[in-house]
Amino acid sequence: MGPVYVCLPQDILDAPCVEPVRPTSLPSTRILPDQALVRSVAETLAGAKTPMIFVGDGVAFSDAQDELTVVAELLGAEVWDVDSGEVNMSWSHPLYMGMTGHMFGEHSLPVLRKGDGILVVGTYIVPEVFPQLGDVWSAGANVVHIDLNGWEIAKNHPVNLGIVADPKTTLAALGAELDRVMTAKQKGAASARLDEARRARAAKREADLGTASSLRNAVPLKMSRFVEELAAALPPGAIVFDEALTSSPPIALYLPPQRTGSYFVTRGGSLGVGFPGALGVKLANPSKTVVGFSGDGGCMYTIQALWTAARHGIDAKFVVCNNGCYHLLQLNIDEYWKEQGVPKHEYPVPFDLSRPAIRFDELARSLGVPAVRVEKPTEIAAAIRQALGHPGPFLIDLVLEGNSHPDRIGHTCRQ
Repeated sequence: MGPVYVCLPQDILDAPCVEPVRPTSLPSTRILPDQALVRSVAETLAGAKTPMIFVGDGVAFSDAQDELTVVAELLGAEVWDVDSGEVNMSWSHPLYMGMTGHMFGEHSLPVLRKGDGILVVGTYIVPEVFPQLGDVWSAGANVVHIDLNGWEIAKNHPVNLGIVADPKTTLAALGAELDRVMTAKQKGAASARLDEARRARAAKREADLGTASSLRNAVPLKMSRFVEELAAALPPGAIVFDEALTSSPPIALYLPPQRTGSYFVTRGGSLGVGFPGALGVKLANPSKTVVGFSGDGGCMYTIQALWTAARHGIDAKFVVCNNGCYHLLQLNIDEYWKEQGVPKHEYPVPFDLSRPAIRFDELARSLGVPAVRVEKPTEIAAAIRQALGHPGPFLIDLVLEGNSHPDRIGHTCRQ
């Protein structure tokens, strides 16, 4: 579920390999808890006034998306991803709320303390860069943690019951038991929570689409206009690798991830994963269209991935969300200044990438990948047609609105 580094001594590398090659043998991990334990969990969660579910990529690994959805709907429980890179539940589902924060514990804390009946599945709680060091659960909350990796259970914060078990089989059993033990009153309350979530989701989507519509013709470009047109042009089954970071919300608006394997996102705010990630996804899914998004700062970590795509003919499409700055760092330092009581002022010069301006289209071509630069709304449609129609890797240098000040850089750096 992540990168692995293997280092071998030189004498081992020089030695001849005489071992026969055999296929990997993976043990079955379909571990199901005792039925009495499942019933205990069901009774605990059924009695909650505000049930909450926190999930991670252990759900995707176990192929438990459908079982998770059933349990969430039975409980009328909000579902939050915790630093996930996979699709664990459809992002269009009214009970799916998004991700807890990965930087500041104070952002996740109100969500974590909201519930009185907590189900954690396939993740640990919670991996922020600046975590909350005290209790994260509300007083008296009952917390159940299910994971195949016993090391992750209660790793950072206490739980009432930890179960080493397979998410898919356990959630299936839990769903069946919930349906049996929940009273009519409990089921009615759960249904009401689901209906309220559905209304709230519809209202938010309508508002977001309205805002995006009002900015369709804005210059500098808005990310929402580009993704709107891309969504209409992509073939069925297209896969997205999303490292757009601060430009990601429009992707979720117009291309909401639905199933495990259809969308991947960088975990923990790491930079540089988007383009090489898209290469890996394309190699694993050669018959599908794959689009990799990255910010201008992030893609500079691994821009050489384009050369690899050209050399090996890997037909992935790339989009640079080029806003001329490290916008994520700007947002993070805003929070740091707030925490330290420092008045907001000009951002550090290294956060600005606008001078000299990076021509990612020219850089891509120098690495063997055809590219086009998009600066106006009227240029979007043609660029998308060109990218999707090209039989090989292709890059779109998408110039977006950003918080950049090239004149300040020139003065500071004495150019």
